[in-house]
Amino acid sequence: MTAYEASPVKRQRSTNAQLDVIDQAIIQAVEDDHPVSLRGVFYRVVSAGAIEKTEEGYDLIGRQLLKLRRAGAVPYSSITDGTRYILRPRTNNDIEEMLTDAAASYRRALWHDQQVDVIIVSEKDAITGILDPVTDQWDVPLCICRGYGSETFAYSVAQSIHGAMREGKEVYVYQFGDHDPSGVDAWKSFAERIDGFVRGWAHGQSSAHYERLAVTENQIVQLSLPTRPTKKTDSRAKGFAGESVEVDAIPASILRQIANEAIVRHIDQDALRLTRVAEDSERLVLTAMAGSLAGRDDPLPF
Repeated sequence: MTAYEASPVKRQRSTNAQLDVIDQAIIQAVEDDHPVSLRGVFYRVVSAGAIEKTEEGYDLIGRQLLKLRRAGAVPYSSITDGTRYILRPRTNNDIEEMLTDAAASYRRALWHDQQVDVIIVSEKDAITGILDPVTDQWDVPLCICRGYGSETFAYSVAQSIHGAMREGKEVYVYQFGDHDPSGVDAWKSFAERIDGFVRGWAHGQSSAHYERLAVTENQIVQLSLPTRPTKKTDSRAKGFAGESVEVDAIPASILRQIANEAIVRHIDQDALRLTRVAEDSERLVLTAMAGSLAGRDDPLPF
């Protein structure tokens, strides 16, 4: 496995033929793995053998991907960036439009009739857009921790867990993060802080389970993930064995598969079917209400 490090020598400019090979590798990586982050594309191209795993190589992928997007060869929607987003309030032009939108987007709370709750935690903003399609599909909260996370954030997650426990549910908290001294320690610390809050409120009891889904040592071997040297200057490196791996090194499709399997195994399928039946029936009610307003000739009384 190749280490992710800056090259000590200045490399020659890539030829047009080399850039064509890299461009095709980028296009293929996006087609296979979208939505995917820039770093995810980089790792796929490295795995394809089209570029070396260096900082210079990463910068080149960034430039070529930008050109391909602007040229229309790679759809903008296929690249996700969880570090930047737009907040905009949702509004409607009238009640009919509101009811139509509500009918189209209406979803019953999937976990209301389930015996468990599931929470997914990501160490990095960058994979938010990768995991969101799965967590959104299954109505599961996706929490972005960003390293060690704040006391306030830990408190909020703990409140959610304690609320589920008071309803008699078990809670499963799954995490995705880098395999390096800080990444592993940050997850351990965050889980301990959350559990400390929960046990304090529940008189020492807890029905929460904490598990790191990625990156694991087994995944590094099984997926032949590219590594980088572990920073010896990291104060937490003393008890850490081996090299480090970024969570982005795992293909986006596999990350989504891991998240999906972790969630689905906790779902009571009979309860889910009843929820879907009720959801479909209530959506029809909203659709009928929107249709009745569309056919009105008299003005609404306000």
